[in-house]
Amino acid sequence: MKPRLLSRRPRPTVPASSAPPWGDVLTAFYDAVAVTDRAGHIVLFNPAAEELTGQPQRRVLGEPCQRVFADTPLIGEMVARVQAQGQSESRSEEQLVRRDREIPVRVTCLPLFDRDDLVSGVALVIHDLGYQKTLEEAARRNESLARLGAMVTGLAHEVRNPLAGIKGAAQLLEARVGADADLGQYTAVISREVNRLAALVEDLLTLGAPPKPRLALLNIHRVIQQVVSVIGPEISRHGIRLQYGFDPSLPDVLGDEAQLHQVFLNVLRNACEAMIGSGSVAPGRDVISIATRMETDFHMVRGHDRASTFLRVEIADQGTGIDAQTAAQMFEPFFTTKARGTGLGLAISHRIVAEHGGIIRAAAQQPVGTVITVALPVPKP
Repeated sequence: MKPRLLSRRPRPTVPASSAPPWGDVLTAFYDAVAVTDRAGHIVLFNPAAEELTGQPQRRVLGEPCQRVFADTPLIGEMVARVQAQGQSESRSEEQLVRRDREIPVRVTCLPLFDRDDLVSGVALVIHDLGYQKTLEEAARRNESLARLGAMVTGLAHEVRNPLAGIKGAAQLLEARVGADADLGQYTAVISREVNRLAALVEDLLTLGAPPKPRLALLNIHRVIQQVVSVIGPEISRHGIRLQYGFDPSLPDVLGDEAQLHQVFLNVLRNACEAMIGSGSVAPGRDVISIATRMETDFHMVRGHDRASTFLRVEIADQGTGIDAQTAAQMFEPFFTTKARGTGLGLAISHRIVAEHGGIIRAAAQQPVGTVITVALPVPKP
């Protein structure tokens, strides 16, 4: 005898009020769930399915499953086979197409049987793997950073002491040469370059052994505004405007204010430099936008030690943009597209965000530019 899941005898087009009686249970699922009748029309579409596909329930109820998932033909084909054969199917990883992006998912398709043991419909369960994949990539990068950090920390400590000696000697020499302008230029160069190397050493120490964040409830908009007060004048001098899209209803996050300040300062500075890479801002492309909202790319998070929701900050520039390979490498140590960049700013930002239990990503911005997304966990009430 096949396992049964009783459902109401369906009609070709079923309004929302005729959803199966167990629909209230499925609405609470973290996974996306869609149920069809025997004709392949959608009779239930839970909130997680709406969020994952970007399609509201009112538009899909009564529609053929193949039409609802037209951009991902595999799903419609699975539903048709399960409906015809009465046997479940699953795919461990496929790509669900949603507008201009693909979401990695696990798809399970189950037949539903009526009291006469006939297939009366199909239950489609779609598990979003996007969060899992992002965490796996973050874990891989963090492991690489930890290995590198152990090496650079020792090296940075060894370099720091000689640099202090060189700087002290340069200052003594500067006092000796006094009014000799030519020699003064040379000592100024020594001091400037020593300072630059000292800053690089400090970055290496931060990358290798970042301090543990001192977490407290923070209003993310206040943190961003403090960052803008620091870097805003520099951005304005280059003729770049800041455009805001803040959601005032967002909850607080748990974070270290100083560390998150450093993250957003790094990202905004990179955005500014990307837009003036050729020496001036391109006409009509003079805006850096900063937007906040709740994270919607991750649809299922489980575990008692992890927040169930994330707050999202997007910083988008109108610079030259990046390709997929650059986006994948942007947070690697020493990777840079700048002539004089160290390639440590975004690597440090990644490490800080990871220490907060969050995720930082880079992607091409349409039609031009780059968008950096920082997702930070919101504590459970």
